[in-house]
Amino acid sequence: MAIYWRLGDDLTVAISAGRAVFLDVARDRYAMLPRAQNAMFIDWLDDPHAPMPPECCSALEGRLDLDRGRRLAPRRVSLAIPCEVPGTRLPQVSTDWRDAVAVARTVIRAKRLLGKQPLRSNLEHRGRALQYRRPCHPVRDRQAILSRAAIYQAVRHLAPVPRVCLLDSLALVDWLGDELEGVQLVFGVTAYPFGAHCWVQTRQELLGDEPDTIGRYAPILHFSG
Repeated sequence: MAIYWRLGDDLTVAISAGRAVFLDVARDRYAMLPRAQNAMFIDWLDDPHAPMPPECCSALEGRLDLDRGRRLAPRRVSLAIPCEVPGTRLPQVSTDWRDAVAVARTVIRAKRLLGKQPLRSNLEHRGRALQYRRPCHPVRDRQAILSRAAIYQAVRHLAPVPRVCLLDSLALVDWLGDELEGVQLVFGVTAYPFGAHCWVQTRQELLGDEPDTIGRYAPILHFSG
């Protein structure tokens, strides 16, 4: 079970290789603390009842433009990452030109929204779609999700837009449409070297990425269906 912390509505933190990595969704920004402040922050995160050390506050104010005096109240968030190797394979599906056109339109629309709206707006839109409560039919829904994701992955290369993890994760959520029961949109980070990735999964399966790829990343934010 992976753990990250919410520090506020738009601010989260994860621990990767002993370093605290922060994600400020409102500003679409990642940040890390200097080593000395990093150690103090992690110690505080283990027991956050006392005020955060002032050295950490100053460093975060400089890196994330936090309001001086803002009190951060960390809340632990747990997330299961499907990690079986080689992992669940998406089913073989038959596709035709209509699927290719529909997926291309979905990707192009997601790219246009990313260009027009800030990251937070894009995530809020998908978060609302994921949180919408649907009638639950576990077996049927699981197969429908896997089949729908398989169609997307089978014809995605035909869309005239390069693959980018953020774009494709948002587009895949859009493509799944009503088949979102149990689907999760996940963001992860690595500290050494710094890297960021996002992917779509259910609680049992990754919907396109390989487990050995995802295993390198510490989750830092997720939205659940």
